[in-house]
Amino acid sequence: MNDKQQRAAFIIIGLILSMYQTASAYDKEALGTLKKSVAEWNAMRLAKSGETIDLSRAPLEKSDLSGARLDEVNLKGAFMKDVKLKEADLQGANLRWAMLENADFSRANVTNAFFFDTNLANAKLNGANFKGAQFFEQVNLDGATLSNNTILPSGKKATAQWSFLHNAKFVQEPEGSSILHESLQPVIPLKQENSRVSSASQREVSDSKKQKRILAGSSLENASLNNADMAGADLRKTNFYKADMKSARLHGANLQGANLERAFLKGADLSNSNLSKALLYGAKLTEANLSGANLEGANLFDADLEGANLDGANLKDANIIDANFNNATFSPLTTLPSGKQATSGWANLIRAKFMKTMQKQP
Repeated sequence: MNDKQQRAAFIIIGLILSMYQTASAYDKEALGTLKKSVAEWNAMRLAKSGETIDLSRAPLEKSDLSGARLDEVNLKGAFMKDVKLKEADLQGANLRWAMLENADFSRANVTNAFFFDTNLANAKLNGANFKGAQFFEQVNLDGATLSNNTILPSGKKATAQWSFLHNAKFVQEPEGSSILHESLQPVIPLKQENSRVSSASQREVSDSKKQKRILAGSSLENASLNNADMAGADLRKTNFYKADMKSARLHGANLQGANLERAFLKGADLSNSNLSKALLYGAKLTEANLSGANLEGANLFDADLEGANLDGANLKDANIIDANFNNATFSPLTTLPSGKQATSGWANLIRAKFMKTMQKQP
């Protein structure tokens, strides 16, 4: 390459770098105003109405932007982890590739905003309005919280089922309210290993039977349902294949014919549930509470029930080939696959425990 060619190459490279820097640079003056004072920012937006503001890739982590006018602002790729956006106006904003983990969108107006590969993991979306939002299906909603007051891009209100299918949590709030009360716990929490459910939230669960009924026949394959509260839910023929359901609350649930193949149900409460004809092939049921459960005709082939409580459970006609019952608890009220009641001798054969003194069923 001669000198003339080298100079031409340097010029081209310089132009490319210049174009890249211009395209990726955010308006530092505008950013300074926004971080300094939301009131000043809003006044500036009013004074410069219609002017496009570029905050792409701007560092806004942990900023309190509650009530800010961010409509039509370019926030593509912005770093906004832990940002507060309560009641903010984000109409038509460009949030493509924005990193918004743990962001608070309570009561925010996000109508017609542009999303694509946006990270909203663990974000609070209670009462937020996403009507008309584009590419929302491409958003990461793992662990995000929605409520019955959250408006989806379709214009409909969020539901427990929709939240389930998007690995999000769902809370029930007073109708028309967008305020997230800290005392309210998720009705059906996902990916929340250490959640505590108050008596108040349990009452809310019992009052949300209509929402639970819609889960019957749904597909929740590979869903993250750790600690999910589905007590008394109608889950007939629901597909839970390989679902994570550690410590799930399924007391009294109807799981007749449900597919729980290879589901992870360690420590789950399945007491008094209906699991008749359910597929539990290879399911992990260690330390699960199956007391009083109806497992008639269920397929427990290769299932792991180590340490499970089967006091009063009905296993008539169940397939228990290669199932692990090590240290599981049986009682005289437990019905075996043969239709006979369990005995201490039978329990010893499968290395299980036999409880002669009956405990009260829950």
